[in-house]
Amino acid sequence: MAMEIAPFKIKRLFLDDARMRVRIKSVTAAAGNDDDFPAYLVVSTAPHNIDQAMEPPTSQALQETKQGLAAIAQDLHRIQKDPTITQPPEIVIVVHGYNTAESGIQAWYSDMYRHIAQDDRSIRQRRNLVFIGYRWSSEQLSLHPIQLWRNLRALPDVPQAALIVGILFVLAYGVWPLIWEPWWNNGLANFIGPAILNIAVGVSVMIATLLLLRTTVYFRDVYRAINFGVPDLTELVRQIDQSIDVLNREDLKANHPDPIEAMRIASRIASGEVLGDEARYGKIKLNFLGHSMGGLVITNVVRILSDVFDRRSIAQNPIPDIGHNLSLGRLVLASPDVPVLSIISSRSNGLASSLRRFSETYLFSNEGDLALRLASTAANYISFPSARQHHGHRLGSVALTKTKKQGIINLASLRRYYPITRPLGEAILTDDQDILNSLYITHSSGKGDGYLSLGELFSRENNKEQRVSLADLFTFFDCTDYRDYKLFLDANGRRDRTQKKVGLLTRAKQKKHLALWDYIEMIFLCFRKRLDVHGGYFNGEYSRQLMYRLAFLGFDGMLRALDADSEALAAAPDDDPYVPERSLDMFDQRCMDKGIQVYLSPLRYRVDVQGADLYATKENIMRTVQPVSLSQEVSEEVASTIPEQPAPEQSKTLAG
Repeated sequence: MAMEIAPFKIKRLFLDDARMRVRIKSVTAAAGNDDDFPAYLVVSTAPHNIDQAMEPPTSQALQETKQGLAAIAQDLHRIQKDPTITQPPEIVIVVHGYNTAESGIQAWYSDMYRHIAQDDRSIRQRRNLVFIGYRWSSEQLSLHPIQLWRNLRALPDVPQAALIVGILFVLAYGVWPLIWEPWWNNGLANFIGPAILNIAVGVSVMIATLLLLRTTVYFRDVYRAINFGVPDLTELVRQIDQSIDVLNREDLKANHPDPIEAMRIASRIASGEVLGDEARYGKIKLNFLGHSMGGLVITNVVRILSDVFDRRSIAQNPIPDIGHNLSLGRLVLASPDVPVLSIISSRSNGLASSLRRFSETYLFSNEGDLALRLASTAANYISFPSARQHHGHRLGSVALTKTKKQGIINLASLRRYYPITRPLGEAILTDDQDILNSLYITHSSGKGDGYLSLGELFSRENNKEQRVSLADLFTFFDCTDYRDYKLFLDANGRRDRTQKKVGLLTRAKQKKHLALWDYIEMIFLCFRKRLDVHGGYFNGEYSRQLMYRLAFLGFDGMLRALDADSEALAAAPDDDPYVPERSLDMFDQRCMDKGIQVYLSPLRYRVDVQGADLYATKENIMRTVQPVSLSQEVSEEVASTIPEQPAPEQSKTLAG
């Protein structure tokens, strides 16, 4: 594989002999335990600044990158060939957010791997998983005087000169009466002095604002995420797909001496057909877990990797296939720094093509996320093309309407309006609990009751057909009032927890909506490191388990794991059948006990609880979403002229 640059470095994660700490070593190092599923740390080599001096990649660095890609591909290929592993291989890629140092990311990925490889029995028993923690070149905010001086020196000449002149005028105004007033009459001096001062202050404030925005590193991280993080992750996925393709073709050539026959079989496998013994070379599921700006990275990577010329991509139901060997599976977003528009079926939604390709999508949010509600929304004010302030809100700070019932707030509606005999799109139209009218942006000032639903925000018409949207594909977790034991590392590096349950993301006061004083209080607690309003999901005992199980097992796997964890069912006979509705009730009760509100996607209920086929069900719901632009209407007309093809066989795997 020819490669002129090394866009990333790849290391392997191991559990030590005591199985308490995670070590990061070369991919050529011997594994500590063959029973642990493989895990890798991929670090982008992109610099923080484009003019930063970098040494040309050495032959050793290039070779290590090739070895890392080969190791990932070989692990996936080994899973494909292992007759004792009945499930197809899966990749879970985790992407961090804004303002993160490499050391912090390594600690997070290491802790995550230790949890899923050691503490969670349900995930540990899965032998078809490959974990990849991806680090893009995010910059950590620093108020160090040296960094502040560097930011000042980086100012262009004209703003820098304007700032210096403005500061000099402000300082000179202090000695104005002593120097200038004797030479001018008092009236003229009293007019010129304040005028010059106002201009100087105005210029200085504008330039200082630019310096402040640069110091927050937010816009610099957005640039790096889009222009460095996205291309490097895209290249990683592409190289993995290519490496797997090479290994599969070598196997086929060994089993089929006729090269033409081997190429024909390889082509049929790539198109989704299953061929007896060659079924093991089917699609590898590609799953993502993204936090904050990591969600932006993931959705843009999918946009690049998607095949826009596929017939099913032209129509309303794009396929999940990526490349020759990969297929999109699950997407878990925690406090995503993406606009609320991203779940609306709108012409302006540039992320729709990415989000609707996943078979499972989950969103964790909380009303008190100060990083998104204040910092991100204010920063995006100057760049996000919206005419009203509420449209600039980020998806990670939306909340579900507060009701007396916590847990799955639409469980009764799902059981009432969604019989298995009714098409899902039709059932959604009969459901009186609309998801977009259940998702709110809350506010503590202005008119009204403090709630603004996404349905009201985007002014949908009263046409029932338009009630079906991309939001119906999501399962939403509102963790505003989430209370649980907080996990932390003790002096020996072992995971411990608090003595009592605490609010993980807010004070969890179960208020109708947070008021101004609540935000002031949370800011104070954040400075004291008593709250983590943006990433507290990863410190809660249950929220962490739930998030990781959704990413690594899916909703069906999470319900089955909950069933297996139940003490009441532990003594049940081995032949006691798994009952999805029973596990769903346990999940509802667990979320209720923790103060988490859940809006369960009708798609998840139909597929994972009622047992319907994923591909056919998703096709039904996506065709119910009305076209939103002329280009889509034309595309549907073009697509309708192409003969129908059978749904790919891998859809049965996705449904399972």
